[in-house]
Amino acid sequence: MAAPAAIVHAVLTDVTAWKLWAPHIASVDSVVDVIRDAAWSAVVKPWIGPAVQMDVTWVEPGRGMRWTTTLLGYRIDYADLITPDGDDRCLVTMTSQVSGLVGGLVTTAVGPLSGLGQRRRLARLGALAEYLHRRAIVFAA
Repeated sequence: MAAPAAIVHAVLTDVTAWKLWAPHIASVDSVVDVIRDAAWSAVVKPWIGPAVQMDVTWVEPGRGMRWTTTLLGYRIDYADLITPDGDDRCLVTMTSQVSGLVGGLVTTAVGPLSGLGQRRRLARLGALAEYLHRRAIVFAA
């Protein structure tokens, strides 16, 4: 991405910005709107599907975050990781892993659709962070 890791991280961890790059989320019920530490949790409701509890397990400024959720008896571990590449660029990777009785089968079945969604969110996240960086708009979560 053509934006510094700090800006990408700020957009990634500011819940109010999610509607701009993760439009599949209909609502987020959290105490605070910025994810600063592993104590953050919320109930997240997508437009399609049930609301789920999102529990952050790791967050580091400029490096990204990891979180878990449970759905239909399966634990899903997510990671949105940021790798700085100089002062004005970074690489972002979004991954998910399903654990459970037939977690591998579930991953195989929904993996292509999930991957498409992750690529679209990643592109939107990048476009927003790059816009903020180019316009020198201060966005610090």
